[in-house]
Amino acid sequence: MHITLSDFRPHQLEVINSMQRFNVLLAHRRFGKTVLAIATLILKALECDRPRPQVHYFCPTYAQAKRVAWAYVRDYAGRIPGVLFNEAELKATLPNGAIIQLGSADNPDSSRGIYSDWVVLDEPAQMPPDMWYKVLRPALSDRKGGCLMIGTPAGRHGLFYDCYEYAPKDGDWWRGEYKASQTGIVDHAELVSARANMSYEEYQQEFECSWDASIKGAYYARQMQEADLAGRIATVAPDSSQLVHISLDLGISDATAAWFFQLDGNRIKLIEYAEYTNMGLPAIVDDWRKRGHLYGKVIVPHDVNVRSLSTGKTRLETLGTLGVDCIVAPSMAVMDGIEMARTTIPRCTFDKDGCRDGIEALRQYRADWQEKKGVMALRPLHDWSSHGADSFRYLATADLHDLAGGWSGDQFNPQRIVRSSGYSRGTASW
Repeated sequence: MHITLSDFRPHQLEVINSMQRFNVLLAHRRFGKTVLAIATLILKALECDRPRPQVHYFCPTYAQAKRVAWAYVRDYAGRIPGVLFNEAELKATLPNGAIIQLGSADNPDSSRGIYSDWVVLDEPAQMPPDMWYKVLRPALSDRKGGCLMIGTPAGRHGLFYDCYEYAPKDGDWWRGEYKASQTGIVDHAELVSARANMSYEEYQQEFECSWDASIKGAYYARQMQEADLAGRIATVAPDSSQLVHISLDLGISDATAAWFFQLDGNRIKLIEYAEYTNMGLPAIVDDWRKRGHLYGKVIVPHDVNVRSLSTGKTRLETLGTLGVDCIVAPSMAVMDGIEMARTTIPRCTFDKDGCRDGIEALRQYRADWQEKKGVMALRPLHDWSSHGADSFRYLATADLHDLAGGWSGDQFNPQRIVRSSGYSRGTASW
């Protein structure tokens, strides 16, 4: 036998017996969420009667998938005679031909085009919403596959919270909530000790499944919460008579992120946000054209002048040949830029739909927690949220006075010569 009922705790069996096609499980630390998820994944792969079955497990980062889940896959699937493991690809092939594939949400577009019979999202509160809405939900459609989302909360926003709130409204969905004070899995003395050694917010989040605790080390948590309370995360209609500018984080191996914004006096209206993976600059600029805005200028990072080994051109020169008018954000320490972004957010209004992933990136952008040392590093964690946060930081550090005037010709007129701005913040105030 590969998996038996004795492998599960009573509460885990309760979850298995309650599940529908789509499932959201909110459970405390040490509940056994990952064990439950991997065991369920294997069962779904073995029971699938469709040709060439595939099931998938996603963590926020690839390192987490390898560190957290792969050992459980080797343990449980390894009990099945004839299973083949490919550790380099974090993939297991079962005797019935079913494939178990581990992956991550730090590059959602890399999973586009897959099909799946069952998907697990481990800690979806730390994933971009489009990982589900645009990548994984469509992957389940033609085979009528299902999903299990498992995790602890991280604020009343984002993918996990939205799905948790939606579940009771749809008969295809189930949700469950298991608090440490109710399950008895972690004994009372250990909970008392944990409560004494953790902050109130941390304990409530990790053990009592509180949605109200903030993300640990999040740089912009307070500013984004204030924006939400002040009604500055809402529907923001673009003004067709005003230029739309772009702030761009240029990725090479990572995603390229773009904020689309307009200026209204000393206010900044963020109207759209987009990410591009495995797309060259010509394809990205073509997407901008299709959006139909009257464009102003594009803020680019200071390393835009690095020459490509393949073309011999800088990306600034490439953008220039595409008719894009750029200004270059200044080179400065990341933490200095983060501080400037903190002072910029209060001047911003965000379109809640057009900027959904960008808003979540700002909420989740956080310091790197050094688990072995038990301290926050003086640098950001590099994950999916970094792209949108870096792009916003360039907006915050650029001299927005340079955006005045915009272009007089066609949108992204190929004949227009690119302008690289030297940075001088000056003393003028907004």
